[in-house]
Amino acid sequence: MRKKAIFAVGFCGVFLSVFLMFTTTILAQNRPSVIVLLVPQLTREDIHMIYQSNAFPLLKQAAIGELNIRTAVSLKDIHNITTISAGVRAAGTEWGRYAYRSSEKHAEAVPLYYIHTGEMPSGLRNGTILLPYIPVLMENNEQRNTGAIPGLLGETLEQHGVERAVIGNSDVEGKPSRLGGMLTMNRKGITPQGWIGEETLIHTSLFPGGKKTDYPFLAYHIRNWKSQGKGLVVAELGDLERLARHKNSLDTKRYMELRQRVVEEIITFAGELALKRENNQRILLLSASLPDSDIADKKRMAPIVLWENGGDGGVLTSGTTRQPGLAANIDIAPSIFVWLGVSLPPAMKGQALTVDHTFSHEWFWKTAEAIDYIYATRPAVLYPYVGVTIAIIILSVLILFFGERNERIRRKWIRWLPYVLLFILLIPFFLLLLPLLPGSPSPFVIALLLSAVGIGISIMLRRLPFAACFFGVGLVSWLPPLLDGFTGGELIRRSYLGYDPVIGARYYGIGNEYMGVLLGGSVLSVAMAGELWRKNACRYIPALLIVICIAMVLYMAWPQGGSKAGGIFVFLAVLLYGIPAFSGMVWRKRYIIVLLVTGIAAAGLLFMVNYQMADEQQSHIGRAFAELMKGNWPEIGRIIERKLIMNWRLILASIWSKLFIVSLLVCLLFIYYKNEQVRNITKHYPYFTAGIKTISFGALIALLLNDSGIIAASLAILYALVPLLYRMIDNNT
Repeated sequence: MRKKAIFAVGFCGVFLSVFLMFTTTILAQNRPSVIVLLVPQLTREDIHMIYQSNAFPLLKQAAIGELNIRTAVSLKDIHNITTISAGVRAAGTEWGRYAYRSSEKHAEAVPLYYIHTGEMPSGLRNGTILLPYIPVLMENNEQRNTGAIPGLLGETLEQHGVERAVIGNSDVEGKPSRLGGMLTMNRKGITPQGWIGEETLIHTSLFPGGKKTDYPFLAYHIRNWKSQGKGLVVAELGDLERLARHKNSLDTKRYMELRQRVVEEIITFAGELALKRENNQRILLLSASLPDSDIADKKRMAPIVLWENGGDGGVLTSGTTRQPGLAANIDIAPSIFVWLGVSLPPAMKGQALTVDHTFSHEWFWKTAEAIDYIYATRPAVLYPYVGVTIAIIILSVLILFFGERNERIRRKWIRWLPYVLLFILLIPFFLLLLPLLPGSPSPFVIALLLSAVGIGISIMLRRLPFAACFFGVGLVSWLPPLLDGFTGGELIRRSYLGYDPVIGARYYGIGNEYMGVLLGGSVLSVAMAGELWRKNACRYIPALLIVICIAMVLYMAWPQGGSKAGGIFVFLAVLLYGIPAFSGMVWRKRYIIVLLVTGIAAAGLLFMVNYQMADEQQSHIGRAFAELMKGNWPEIGRIIERKLIMNWRLILASIWSKLFIVSLLVCLLFIYYKNEQVRNITKHYPYFTAGIKTISFGALIALLLNDSGIIAASLAILYALVPLLYRMIDNNT
């Protein structure tokens, strides 16, 4: 009887054990998981080359995109990985590379950790990964006031019971470089399990440096971790980094052959994981850094590839960029949280990745090349434009001051200057239409094309009376950009005067360049409309200004439109200042108070509407207002600090600041030395005079309230200064 009881208990025990193992395995297989393949030095051209070979069909099933890897410091890998782990732009430190396995030979990871942190690591086991220098990383971000919390990705997953593991490295010739652990560690620099030492490499005499990634070893442990229910596994594939260290000792052809072979091995490994992926499992391949040669060539967007269930191509995007094919490094951690069903911590500012199937891979390759081309050639287009504008303004002033004394100079130069002045104000309109041209014309071709078309149109405009001429110039300066903005903003997005996704200061809406154009062009057209229809101007011009400014404010406040907080205040200021300026009202204290209260209330209402929208529909305006409503004053302070620093840097170094300073000096010269001529113009053109004052006031508000406001102010002020120069030159003719 006793034997039967023992047998029954033993049988039940074995049955329960097998049942529990089977149940655990099934649950682990159905639990969502993410495998991140981190590849330093991987470029979009590497992926495109493999894509074109048609040897890797699984690559065509993936969603592809490119990643802005801007950080709080530079594009270096350690800063990028720290930014990904924190979900906000962060600053890394070289000490962040030195992670060790607790049992790693010659590393003494536990004593090192104790020396630098003052405490023993909790939950220590044989495979624990430690970053002893985590206090240095934390302190670096505190000193820079980035608001970043390195390790927040791993910390949040740990709090929600999601297990993590890391494998692989980018070690080069005995110097550790273990970036993967930055994504799996908690705030104390601890990853529960991983392999990041020599055991992840194979020794080979057929590869520079003699070591390569052991892909079978990585695949074996990744499969095991998945069966154990690991939610996040990060695999660092460092062969491109190891190869890059030997680039100077190889000729170009051989280096490219080896590089292609390494990329093929990486894609093959990723494809095998994607082919064997289970339900609710995603494979994310992303670049940790870019080669120095690509950065020098101004190719600064990193590739990103995603395999998921039901994947059938498409391009990646996010709420951060709102551009198909584009995402940001701060979007990676929020995406992992969404995929694993974990709520997003408030300290993270990115938005989850989504797949847009309305765009093809072929479209993505072409668009990515166009973005790179515009970024690379932007200085060659804009610097000559600004430089020529400054030169023409100075030349006009010199002729106005000294042409009267020298008849020869006056006759030689004064005849063609009005045509060039008109051409200067037409350039923003031409640059808006430039994306409609096929291909990617060189800056030299662009200069020739704009010169030929611009001078031709200037000749036609020159035949018109002063008011009609600049009414047309003002109208084409603001109406096409506004219409484009309300219909998706495709022209602004690809214009040389538009925002730049490579820089990453703005991904959607309207930038400071075209905001300045809208400001100057709209007020100029209103002023010249007053000159053209003076009889009823007092009644209709203020109404026209109100209609235009309301349209501008709504566009600036609309999350799918301009989405520019500074623009809201600028056009509210223009509206409230322009009404009395154009109607001839006398400024009174009561009126000023009413205007200020009305403007602040209108801006607050628009911000509140943006704030009430869903997270994925909110613009950065709504998110900033949300921080204000939460009372997150440190974050508000960081936003203000970033904007002030950006503006100050541009004032000190940007060519736009030189244009603004020259324009300001010219205005002062006219006030003190050409006061009689200026008074004569203001007497004959009262609405133009009101337009000059309103533009100047709007430019001042733009300068004070916008990061990079110097750009908007310098462009806006041209629409007051250039017509004034034009009229003064005509008076001297």
